[in-house]
Amino acid sequence: MARHVVRLYFDLISPYSYLALTQAESFGERHRIDWQVRPILYGAILDVTGLVGPAEEASKRQYTARDIIRAADQLGVPLIGPPAHPFNPLMALRTVCLYQDHPHALQLAFELADRCWGQGRPLTEHTVLEDALRTTALDGVDLAARITAPTTKARLKANTDEALAAGVFGVPTFLWQGEIFWGHDRMGHLADRLTERLDSPEPRAQAWVARPRDAERPSSPWPRS
Repeated sequence: MARHVVRLYFDLISPYSYLALTQAESFGERHRIDWQVRPILYGAILDVTGLVGPAEEASKRQYTARDIIRAADQLGVPLIGPPAHPFNPLMALRTVCLYQDHPHALQLAFELADRCWGQGRPLTEHTVLEDALRTTALDGVDLAARITAPTTKARLKANTDEALAAGVFGVPTFLWQGEIFWGHDRMGHLADRLTERLDSPEPRAQAWVARPRDAERPSSPWPRS
């Protein structure tokens, strides 16, 4: 039977990307998926879209902490979390960029996410990155120089620009034949689209989006007193 090519956009700063990566290998085996691993910079996505990350607003931060614990427990995966959050994910993302088209790219992404979210280790330290590379039998020699090379930086930017062009606004996002699925908890929707248990939402979705806007949220903040 034919295999499906699915692009996986993620940022290791995201606990939900971690949850998706814990499931991706077995999910891909069940549904005959060839993954295209694409690390992107979630902060740049937020800047362009004007959205706010889960750790950047107090109530969202409180909710996310509870939600990610429940989700990890439901999946039966370990969850400790990084020593600090948010943290700078650039070194880790660029490490994946070096190998994003390698057969072990998905495993490398998982190993890095697991060290951060499953083991509580900082992805801002080269020793942690090199450890993940050793586990996946990938070359960590001269890693510091390679992840700061202009070509590596350009690759991460290109991935992020590509994601924005595809309509990505959050991570993880799965892209299949131009259709996006956002969140680890939408992997079931992806599976049902691959097997045609769900029809394409087009053109019904476009008809819904084209409906006129009858009201706008006022720009002034809601009074708090």
